[in-house]
This record gives sequence, structure tokens and C-alpha cells, in this order.
Amino acid sequence: MKRIRVLKFLFVWFGIVMSSAILFVFIPNSTMTWIGANLDLPAFEITPVFEYMARGMSSICFFSGVILLYIGFHIREHLRLIRFMGWFALISVPVVIFIHVKVDTPYWWKVCDVAAMLFLTAMCLLTPAELPVETNTTR
Repeated sequence: MKRIRVLKFLFVWFGIVMSSAILFVFIPNSTMTWIGANLDLPAFEITPVFEYMARGMSSICFFSGVILLYIGFHIREHLRLIRFMGWFALISVPVVIFIHVKVDTPYWWKVCDVAAMLFLTAMCLLTPAELPVETNTTR
């Protein structure tokens, strides 16, 4: 089924992108502030709470990416889980929007983050709950 192959590719691709967040768990604070300044993020002070939250969120993204990679490589076995993830991602979109409004992130970040959540939602909800049973009609 062509749709399953496309979805498999998208899950693997999305998983690789999210798994790359592991780099931000280990980078030095000076690199973190340099990246923030170059991306026009609001200035922030490195405090233990900020560092914990930034590195914690990066590790959550990493683990989510690993799960997406696993599902991408075993998509046929996890069709029902994927549908659940789609509904969960859909109800997460308003939470992501609220966080961006509250934190006042740059416009490009808001758009990309919400678009990624909607993309993940569409990927999951477009995955069939079950694959049709193949019948052998040749004798």
C-alpha cells in the first residue's frame, strides 16, 4: 500500500528531526545563548530552572523522536497506536498555541511548531486503523 510507505517515510523523517534534540541536552550554556541570540529569541538568563527546563524539553523531544522512529520502522504492527497518537496530538495543538502566546516566542517559531503538530496529527489520523486483508484470488 503506497500510503503506508509514504507514512513510514514521514514517521522516520519526523523521528530523525525530533531525535536530533539530544544535542541540546549536552551543549554548553554559552552555545545555548549564542544560538538563542542568532535566532532572535528573547534574551534569557541561564538559571538552574531555565537550564533544567530547556534540557528536559530537549530530552522529551529526543525520546518522542525515538518512539516515532520505532513506529516508522514497525508501522504495520502499531496502526491503532498511531491513530491514538493523532487524536492526542490534535488536542495538544491548543496547548502548544497557549504556550507560545504565554512565552512570546518569535512568530516563525510559533508557525513552525504549530505546523509540525498539525503535520503529525494529519500523519497519524491519515494512517488507516487496520490494513485490508489481502485475499488470494488466483488458483
